[in-house]
Amino acid sequence: MNAHEREWARSAGDFTNETIVNSRPVPRSPKGEVGSSTCPSKPEGRSGIANRLVGSPCSVPRMALGPLLETYSAMGYRKFEVFTRGVASAFDLDEDPAVYLYEAAQRGVRYTSLHLPAISEDLDNSMRRAVQGARFAKALGAPIVLYKAASRELYVRGARRVLDECEQLGITAVLQNHCGTPIASLDDFRTVIDSINDNRMRTLLEVGHFHSAGVSWREGCACLGARIALIHIKDQIGRQSVPFGTGEIDLPGLFRHMAECGYTGDYVVEMEVTDSENTLRYLAEAREHIETLAAKPQAEKSSTVMERRP
Repeated sequence: MNAHEREWARSAGDFTNETIVNSRPVPRSPKGEVGSSTCPSKPEGRSGIANRLVGSPCSVPRMALGPLLETYSAMGYRKFEVFTRGVASAFDLDEDPAVYLYEAAQRGVRYTSLHLPAISEDLDNSMRRAVQGARFAKALGAPIVLYKAASRELYVRGARRVLDECEQLGITAVLQNHCGTPIASLDDFRTVIDSINDNRMRTLLEVGHFHSAGVSWREGCACLGARIALIHIKDQIGRQSVPFGTGEIDLPGLFRHMAECGYTGDYVVEMEVTDSENTLRYLAEAREHIETLAAKPQAEKSSTVMERRP
């Protein structure tokens, strides 16, 4: 990127920071619940949910950033979740954010969430990197950061500094459940949330990883309530990711339930299928499938549709 492009990217970044509005936390009800079962069921509409679908690097981990943004944009995904490690499109926190803003602006894409470097036993250095990541997210215009740590104790030890930084930046930190990590079950979530004891800490509803742990998204919603600020979605059979619409997770019920509860945040679409050579086709089909589901009026209440447990 030359000097002219870098300056243009910074201008584009200023515009992006002002216009991201769709990844806000769910308002807290008086009882701290996500919503009431008495809320009327209202279909989302194709255009409504289309603007809230986010592409994830985890679905195509070997593709570099430029081609990945180009591919997602061509499919109609105009939002993107940022990884800082583990994929070919990972962002370098020591790079100028303008470089990445330029890549996104060229393709009509916005960054909506960013995975922070995890808090480790090297507390000082890992805290510094996590804070750097939060500032980087702000520069990208991403209003949500995923807060991670190597243990439940470290989640608690690092939380205050990260939350203070996020509050100053005007962004939201969320906890993520993920199989094989310190937060894998509902009990893990409860332990970490109670130990942090700070209402500024919100949560991610990780539908696929809950399903892999034998937890339905309904149980996740009941536990996390109004703390939910972001949702990751997959369709699965047991622990295996499958194309959307071919699995056992009740995604129609999820969309309906969250609409009833007033959730206005994003849905990050994830896919890790066995026939990875078909992933791009499946991602394009997933967007169409999700839009169709959200547009359908549903006669039955979500509470009457039970997904099959893994």
